[in-house]
Amino acid sequence: MDAILIVILLVFGVLFGIIGSMAGIGGGALHMSLMTLGFGIPFYIARNTSSFIIVLFSGVASISYFKQGKVNIKLSLFFAGFALLGSISSTIFDIVFPIDDTVLRIVIASVVLVSGLNMIKKALNSLKREKLNIMDQEIPFSFDSFDYKVNLKKGIPLFFLAGFVAHLSGIGGGMLFVPILCILFEMPIYFSTATSTTMIFFIGIYNASARIVTGIILPWFGLLIGVGAILGSIYGAKVSKKIRKHYLQFFVAVILLGLAIKMYYDMVLQHFL
Repeated sequence: MDAILIVILLVFGVLFGIIGSMAGIGGGALHMSLMTLGFGIPFYIARNTSSFIIVLFSGVASISYFKQGKVNIKLSLFFAGFALLGSISSTIFDIVFPIDDTVLRIVIASVVLVSGLNMIKKALNSLKREKLNIMDQEIPFSFDSFDYKVNLKKGIPLFFLAGFVAHLSGIGGGMLFVPILCILFEMPIYFSTATSTTMIFFIGIYNASARIVTGIILPWFGLLIGVGAILGSIYGAKVSKKIRKHYLQFFVAVILLGLAIKMYYDMVLQHFL
């Protein structure tokens, strides 16, 4: 591996780490796009390698968010536990009933597209409220006031399904976790992205282990992008707390919409080439 390639992988890793930590996503779609489109690596190998990268970056980002007081470990573990059950179920399901990648990508791209549009709506509402100077009337969010009984009942099926889909696709789950937490659970965007990142780490341990045992990974690609992603995640976690609420919501929405469009575009290319 020559020096230029090493630099390229590190630079992209830093960029993906910044985006991933700020948006609360694992960055799987970003990693896989770079490997499949930029280097012609087969999808299944790129997916396996991406799982390895996600664990490295999300672990460091989670620590940063925990220090900032944006993560409740018990809540994250609980939600991640059901998402993990979904991941394990998808492992078995994929062996017994293999799903066509195209169908899976269409479903994921559609969900992410709708989530991005909803996030834009939420950001516009936040901006409107800020302009009307009524933000100070809102009760500051606290995990102590979070309605666990109601939200845990909603979270069990939602995160199980999200974990199921995330493992099959190799996306890490953040593209699904953030909209669920922010839009359906009405958790502030700062806490949604932080909680999502922590969940991704817990689930990623299993996903990466399963991929390493049952599939092929590219260790040097994964390590170099992963090291860059770690550096980027540290910076991204620090920057996110300085960004105003609606700006961060717009940022997450743009990332979601961009990823959805990218997935549709890849499918069109794959169909006609």
